[in-house]
Amino acid sequence: MPLPTRQEAEAFLEYVITSRNNSPCPFLPQWEKEFRAHSRTVAEIASTIAAKTAYLNPERAYLSGLLHDCGRIKDEKSENVFHGWTGYELMKSQGWNEIARISLTHCFLNKDFNPDLYPQAHQDLLRCKQIISQLDYDNYDKLLQLADMLNDRGKSCTLSYRCQSLAQRYPFQEDFLQAHMNAAEKLKQYFDEKCGCDIYTLLGIH
Repeated sequence: MPLPTRQEAEAFLEYVITSRNNSPCPFLPQWEKEFRAHSRTVAEIASTIAAKTAYLNPERAYLSGLLHDCGRIKDEKSENVFHGWTGYELMKSQGWNEIARISLTHCFLNKDFNPDLYPQAHQDLLRCKQIISQLDYDNYDKLLQLADMLNDRGKSCTLSYRCQSLAQRYPFQEDFLQAHMNAAEKLKQYFDEKCGCDIYTLLGIH
């Protein structure tokens, strides 16, 4: 399952941004800035953590992070879609199956998730659940889930900060957010052990 080169991935990220901006619901300037920053910083976080382990490929981690949110090529609300599913289909169309998988799995820290608890397009969420139910999360799935949670709109942050930000932007129930936080904490503990250090210290997060 091939991966894009760094140059191809960078070019594709620009394609996603251009396509969204040519759509009926383009990025606002601040949204575009945050999308770019989030994509690049998640890539850097994933690569840094991967390099600290003995078994993860930092370049694969970087490419997965850079393109993990390419489903934002469509606006979720106006087009009634879920960016995880949109990204999955988009990456599959490029033949980048490993990143297609990340487009889905980075969204769901709890594998046995309830689609009814998410505010996005229900049909897309059901499609996501059908595929994820057949997967066993591997270390790249877990890595990108953590990397995504350690960055909020381009700002590297604690897991608590990220969950508070999500709570402000989405109508998630309190018990759902607590379960999400608990799952994120377990991911951090997992990689603390794999890296032999505190991930916050490794990334300079205070």
